[in-house]
Amino acid sequence: MDHSIGAVARLAGVSVKTVRYYSDLGLLTSRRTNAGHRRYDGSAVARLELIRTLRALGLDLETVRTVLEQERTLADVLAAHAEALAVQIRTLQAQHAVVAVVAHHHSTPEELTRMHDLTAQSEQDRRALIAGFLDSVIGDDPRLAAMRQNLTPVLPDNAEPRQVQAWLELATLASDEDFRAAVRRMAVGYRALAGDDLLWSDPELRGRLIELRRTTGGPRWHRYVELVALVNGWAAPSRVAG
Repeated sequence: MDHSIGAVARLAGVSVKTVRYYSDLGLLTSRRTNAGHRRYDGSAVARLELIRTLRALGLDLETVRTVLEQERTLADVLAAHAEALAVQIRTLQAQHAVVAVVAHHHSTPEELTRMHDLTAQSEQDRRALIAGFLDSVIGDDPRLAAMRQNLTPVLPDNAEPRQVQAWLELATLASDEDFRAAVRRMAVGYRALAGDDLLWSDPELRGRLIELRRTTGGPRWHRYVELVALVNGWAAPSRVAG
């Protein structure tokens, strides 16, 4: 059954202008009556609905054409598009985190630029930043390898906005020289308490370490530990164990 351009547009839920546009691009086929009017067969409505759906999902017209002409399967096209959308989502999440953090802290233009640069870092750059921080405050003693691992944030590729925000705050904290100095003092105090056995576990030592964290590390040290847990998706640390 043939349909007029107006009928096809009505059945597919689009405008006549849209039908004409897709027809001129060759995405819809029609025949001309003796009077020069376009007529569409029954498949035109389904084809137009598919075009509309694919376009609404963000596919470009050339990709739509490859599906219509069966040059590529719908499954292959959508799989590739899903991967592209995932990248866009991660990019938008990072941008949202930067904007939210800057707005909340009333940051300066210079801080905005720095935070944007931090979100654009590669995983290797992020690891290098934290490794540099830990090297400067606790050193690279192999006996403290487990401690270093527990203090190392690893931002996942599919990080949630709150994880990105936590990373931004953590990276800023790790770069702060006053904070680094406080952690160094805490590390020195830890070594003085533990002596040669850095892994010594004793209730009395634990109590002293908690007091050391409270007086020397302070709230910012506990915040660092909280942020690491948040970035890594771990349970939040207790205030006592901070």
